[in-house]
Amino acid sequence: MTIAIERNSLSSKRELLCSRENAMRVAGRIFDHSQERVSILRTADPLQPFRVSTDPAPPGLIVLEMVA
Repeated sequence: MTIAIERNSLSSKRELLCSRENAMRVAGRIFDHSQERVSILRTADPLQPFRVSTDPAPPGLIVLEMVA
């Protein structure tokens, strides 16, 4: 079951949490703490368009990668 969600219908708090900038902030904190590879991935989910991961990911999903 797929649920269509318009980006304009999201609250301002949700938009902030879903932003690429927030994903970069979270990834930076994780990287500063662990000094291990951290990736920001693009997803197809409008409620979570970016995801931060420390696991290996396919190159096509990686938006930004931090490595030591």
